[in-house]
Amino acid sequence: MRRYRTMIKGSSKELTWLNQLAAKGWLLTQVHGNWYDFDRTTAHYRIFSEYVPNELVPTLAAHERVFKVLAAAPLAVAAVQVVYTGSSAPKMQQPRVNRQDAPLQLKIAVAMRAHDLNVMNVFFFVGLVFIITAIFLTNDGIPNAVGEVILDTWLLIVVILAIRAIRVHFDVSRLRRATQNYDGAWLPTKHVFLKKLPAELETEKVDSIGAWQLVGHDKKGFYWYDVRTLASESEVRAAVKTIVPVETTVTVVGTLGLAPIGYF
Repeated sequence: MRRYRTMIKGSSKELTWLNQLAAKGWLLTQVHGNWYDFDRTTAHYRIFSEYVPNELVPTLAAHERVFKVLAAAPLAVAAVQVVYTGSSAPKMQQPRVNRQDAPLQLKIAVAMRAHDLNVMNVFFFVGLVFIITAIFLTNDGIPNAVGEVILDTWLLIVVILAIRAIRVHFDVSRLRRATQNYDGAWLPTKHVFLKKLPAELETEKVDSIGAWQLVGHDKKGFYWYDVRTLASESEVRAAVKTIVPVETTVTVVGTLGLAPIGYF
């Protein structure tokens, strides 16, 4: 049996799905991208997965005892592979404790989202060019029924690809919050205005708030900073107040707008 699934390799969601199939007698045998191959089995297997460095993968089969190596999937984001193992030993039938692999899973999810968005964009624009070209070459002579089928099929595929990207985006958001890693993500910008500040703000003391940038200042002690952060205006103001003189006035203004797909 072969199944197609877009999941983060090595994630708990993927592992739950594999164990559900194993409980029904379908044992994983190979993984090719998003395709999973299974064989029938009468044994009761528990499936596990581990992130293993590439150089160690060939040695695993020689050390099989309780665990049987079922499949391996290389990752493009790191020099590791997801190795899937299974055991039919009664004592191994209980699920394992969460292994805290969120940082690596975040890299995988971000790469998956980028791939899904690229596929969606390519299909959208190629399909759009094809439709416009067909209309131009046929002088709008395409039968209405045929045109509707082509248009509906194109839109349906675009929507399916968009939904797939959105699902992965939710995983990215969850993993960013779990790891507190927002590298490369879009973050709201807060404008911080300081009056009566004798020198530049020591932003390294408040870098836990977010990414700071000096926009400008004058000779009268007025400074303007932008900070990319998820903190609220009151949280930014409170943090800045702890490192500036008492006489310094701190004003924080938030910005409004829609977050793009990279948010979180």
